[in-house]
Amino acid sequence: MSVVERIQTLCIQKGLTLTGLERELNIGRGIIKRWASSSPNIDNIQKVADYFHVSVDYLLGREQKQVELNNRDKRDIAKKLEIIMDDLTGPEGVLAYGGDVSEEDKELYKIAIQNALEVVKLKNKEKYNPHKNKR
Repeated sequence: MSVVERIQTLCIQKGLTLTGLERELNIGRGIIKRWASSSPNIDNIQKVADYFHVSVDYLLGREQKQVELNNRDKRDIAKKLEIIMDDLTGPEGVLAYGGDVSEEDKELYKIAIQNALEVVKLKNKEKYNPHKNKR
């Protein structure tokens, strides 16, 4: 699997396009696709690795196994996210203090919290299951 194929797979898992990823990371349009025939700039490849919480070695094909969230992890995150959002946006929630919270703001908070929960879950899987999650 090439660098571009690995990045495309990661994008699909996140529901993102290559163009969307390039926009998110502030790198030139079409740069990632060009990596199929040329070497990537180390700064840009590092940005991609950091964005997806994977190593540069993984993107370059030097590392075979990536820690991933399974269905159980995703269900746990969804439950925690629902509880947190209810606590934050309920009548006595932190976000409701002083007025209503727009649906757009709620969605932004939800996305940020979900990303944080996913990162924490992945870090914990690496830390507490080190042998299971190695190559």
